[in-house]
Amino acid sequence: MCNRLHLNEAQYIRLRAANRIKIARLDEIQWQYRDDLSKQRASISELEAQYEAECSRIMTPSQMSMYQSEQRRDSVPTQPSQNEGGLG
Repeated sequence: MCNRLHLNEAQYIRLRAANRIKIARLDEIQWQYRDDLSKQRASISELEAQYEAECSRIMTPSQMSMYQSEQRRDSVPTQPSQNEGGLG
């Protein structure tokens, strides 16, 4: 991610810290709401919004745009072509 977004050293350090916090908080949410999936999803969604807001404070608008386009691309499954994934 550092190379693709052309982060400088300060951005890299701040983003790494934000990622660590996000991962720790994600683990907490998954444990805390393990029996309540709706609360778990809501909390994860809120965490993602907070993380994205932090990223926008760290990255430039063009870096943020590249990051968001990568996130959208990674979250949308690709459709197999006509000959892939089938029995025939």
